[in-house]
Amino acid sequence: MNNKKMVCTKRSHVKAVVTSCIGLAVVSVMSMTVLAEEKEMTKLLLDISNGPGEYYTPDAYSYYSAKGMALPPQQSLKEAQKSFKATMKIAAMGSSASEALSVLVKKFPRGIHVTETKNLRYTGEGTFDDWVQTYVASEKNRFILSSPFLDYNTMSQCEPFIVSTHEVTRLNGESVTIPTKDPVRLSVIHTVYFGAYAISRITGQDLGTDSVQWRQWWDGRGNTAESVVNTGAGTAVVNDRLRSGQSFDDIVVRGKYHMYLSTGDDLVGRVESKSNEALILETSDGKAYTFRPSIIIRYEYLEPPKAAVKTGNVPAAADSLPFSFDELRGKHVGNRQLEVRINSGMVFRGVLKSVDEHELKLTVGGSVIPITKDVVVNIRMVPKSAAPVKKQKADAPKAAARDTVVEKNSATDDWGVPGPDIVYVGKIISDKADAIVIETNDAGRKSVPRAKVLRVVKNSAEGYEQVIKRYAEPLFCPEDMFLVDLPPGKPGRPFFKVCVDRYEYPNVKGARPKVGVSYDDARTLCSKRGKRLCTSEEWQWACSGLEGYTYPYGWNPEKEKCNTDGSRPPEESGSRLNCVGKFGGYDMVGNAFEWVAGPKKQPALMGGPMSKCQTITEGVGGGSKPNSGFRCCASN
Repeated sequence: MNNKKMVCTKRSHVKAVVTSCIGLAVVSVMSMTVLAEEKEMTKLLLDISNGPGEYYTPDAYSYYSAKGMALPPQQSLKEAQKSFKATMKIAAMGSSASEALSVLVKKFPRGIHVTETKNLRYTGEGTFDDWVQTYVASEKNRFILSSPFLDYNTMSQCEPFIVSTHEVTRLNGESVTIPTKDPVRLSVIHTVYFGAYAISRITGQDLGTDSVQWRQWWDGRGNTAESVVNTGAGTAVVNDRLRSGQSFDDIVVRGKYHMYLSTGDDLVGRVESKSNEALILETSDGKAYTFRPSIIIRYEYLEPPKAAVKTGNVPAAADSLPFSFDELRGKHVGNRQLEVRINSGMVFRGVLKSVDEHELKLTVGGSVIPITKDVVVNIRMVPKSAAPVKKQKADAPKAAARDTVVEKNSATDDWGVPGPDIVYVGKIISDKADAIVIETNDAGRKSVPRAKVLRVVKNSAEGYEQVIKRYAEPLFCPEDMFLVDLPPGKPGRPFFKVCVDRYEYPNVKGARPKVGVSYDDARTLCSKRGKRLCTSEEWQWACSGLEGYTYPYGWNPEKEKCNTDGSRPPEESGSRLNCVGKFGGYDMVGNAFEWVAGPKKQPALMGGPMSKCQTITEGVGGGSKPNSGFRCCASN
């Protein structure tokens, strides 16, 4: 009632009062939505609390019982699935689900399954350990495809939190510690840490799958941005982070915002007031909306408070304030440098060449970059005497390969103008959906929430201008290669251009792929053709296409489209006409495993039986392995 009185009596004339009260109908609907969300959260936490902390499938139960391990009574798979589904739903809520942390850390839901393969024989090709690891990787992929816990798409989300260990025994049960050509049994133990995945998604922390580390972190949470309050119905964690990772505290009163709400509404207007209980937004047509911060999914900051422009007291020139694409057409920018921010977080800095109602063209380092209107977030003129960007350390060795993470500065001045971007230079040690962790050159460690990441340059001393310039250069591929062109502008996707072999080496349609090749031999053979091995990122997107498919042909696996039977040798390249990606690469799933340069430039394998476009398997030293082949790439 207090909010109703505040909103409905703030204007004197009748029309405004009626208009404001119309907004209250929306507020009432929003309040009902909030209550529904809270009820849903209570149900999910109850499902987790009533479920097992550690669930063994019948296969896992038999395996460990045979070893004489004392296990708790076998529990219901249905209850375990309810718990795991609830955990994954909470994980999808991100930082807005912080109230679930106490239950997740305490229960730490995880599922254990064991797969066994009998009568395997080591042929002597490659090392014994590599032979075993190849089967382990295949079994892990098979487990994700047909898990007894949850469906494939859900399991794929938490793949980094699935740990697969193994045991090799003779058929009589004797453990095998040295290479043997006798028939053996391979037991692969798959542990899915659903709880660790959810906690990581909510907090942005990267503490792996160790429950002890997570509990120690939880016990020391008083040092974090979270605080614990008593709600009268138990203890809940309160956090100023929205579902997008943005901070509610960063919202500036009287600033203009585009608010996206969990009710499905999106509103544009100026913030009249805010508190931990409510935010009041006045739209341009005079309507006032009051809603709780918890239903804000994300926001876009459109304009600073009007007073900042009127008074002339803005520290920087007024024309350095952000403006929209449409406003650009009415401005006289001359030869001034412009900074154009797009919705992927990338920033283009250059001189405007032309602009029409659909796109602008920016001259960056001598190259003309076209940028369409629908990807532009905002534009600003670069001050002529712009202050240098703050860096963690300026004396990094020039010759060393560096990673760079640029973070949006959440600090603003009295007029709501954000400070300069913060640049961290060093080595990225974790790059996940919620946060990037970088070890800086002064041996510090910084975790940057994904919502605040403006741009990332990996293993390069180049600035983003050089990367953009290289992308702008034309690239022509020969007939036996196909072009992978990922333009900038889509969040969560890199941008680059690269030519990729159409078929597995020797890249000839109808020829059988060359297998049993080591990582170094693959690099040498590509080099002799004037090419190089593909990176894991290039290979992944060449396989998945612009849509980011799980398989070259779509989201769901279809066994007959590719040679996914690991017991069969590789088939002739291109013999399965439907095993082709949107860009034009054949046999990128199934057939041979393919060598790539992994995320840390280490030997890695992709493709192969039971894999998907995003599956990366460790190369274990880079030696030749059963069924290990490759294809080559080339770029500017």
